[in-house]
Amino acid sequence: MTESMRAVILDLDDTLFDDTACTHAGLRAVAHAHGLSVDPAELFARHAAHIRAIDPLLFRGELTAHGARVRRFTGLLTELGVPDADGEAATVTYREAYREHWQLLPGAADVLRDLRAAGLRLAVLTNYVREVQGQKLAHFGLDALVDAVLCVEDVPAAKPDPRAYHAACAALNVTPAQAVMVGDSWEKDVQGARRAGLRAVWVSRLATPAPDAGVPVVSRLPDLPAALGVQVLTRG
Repeated sequence: MTESMRAVILDLDDTLFDDTACTHAGLRAVAHAHGLSVDPAELFARHAAHIRAIDPLLFRGELTAHGARVRRFTGLLTELGVPDADGEAATVTYREAYREHWQLLPGAADVLRDLRAAGLRLAVLTNYVREVQGQKLAHFGLDALVDAVLCVEDVPAAKPDPRAYHAACAALNVTPAQAVMVGDSWEKDVQGARRAGLRAVWVSRLATPAPDAGVPVVSRLPDLPAALGVQVLTRG
């Protein structure tokens, strides 16, 4: 990166917070409760498809977060052949297991502290609702480590629309050229940010090479400061 970098904007789910692990835990609980023998990867993919289909209704305010879950589990269980699918009961089962397995990705809090100590302004920019994301941030104290939190209802349009990143830059009082977006989605956190005039770092937990060799890649959050060209104090 360059000396003009003044701010880092980070995604939340699967960048700081381990949403994938929590989702798998919730889906295992639902499958067990209904005696389903479904490959975990297939169940995860089917569940993700229902999320993609229903999220626009949530983002437009036509459903609450709970209502969106009930609808998606009703649809998912019906699709899997469960008779008289009870989306409400499945939602309760899922949420209990999901919440029980809440966890940050290793190094999440420390890397925020290190970036702050280096004088950078920080924001979280997430494509989900504050009702849910705010709880996660507060639970782990991450809200106190960043200067701004922008959820989907706080921006004119969700990532990868340029207005999402520009809103985060405005909240931090920096220009897009002074900000770096960090996240796990190549489209929403890297390509979208670059089209909006920001630089980006891709979080690839499998260490997959970036489709564009010009984009730094980290598989571990503790490696992020080095990817940004930020020196941190040695711990201990």
